[in-house]
Amino acid sequence: MPAGKSGSHVPLWRRGLAWVFYLRGTTFRFWGNWLHDLRNYQRAVDEFSRALRLNPGMVDTLYSRGVLYWRELRNAYRAIQDLTLVMELSPGWAEAWFNRAQAHQLRGDYDLAIADLEQYLTISKDESWRINAQTQLTLLRELQAEKQARPEKS
Repeated sequence: MPAGKSGSHVPLWRRGLAWVFYLRGTTFRFWGNWLHDLRNYQRAVDEFSRALRLNPGMVDTLYSRGVLYWRELRNAYRAIQDLTLVMELSPGWAEAWFNRAQAHQLRGDYDLAIADLEQYLTISKDESWRINAQTQLTLLRELQAEKQARPEKS
């Protein structure tokens, strides 16, 4: 797990049970991907949420739920909420910045997506994803330039 709050103030039994719910959520997400079944995605969200109620500092769970929200459920708003919390708890988690950029892009918030991709590029060490992020950043900047060049309709 990336650096962040580990939830060590949470009793051991709650942390253990939270991990059970996290693993159940991961399993439901797997089945959702395998079967292309939205019900399994919702079950995954429910299990991740149960884990977070028991141990709110589970950064892995927030991250997994946030990515699930934008990628499989297309709920950018909820994804941004979760991924923002991941960044607050673990600011160096580069993938959270990248995924939040994707959620912003899904909402059409290109300025915010650009800012997140720029931050991702300053902290990421993964060369293949850095290339992907740079390509996306270039495309988003071009979209912004086209948008600014178009006259607004009254």
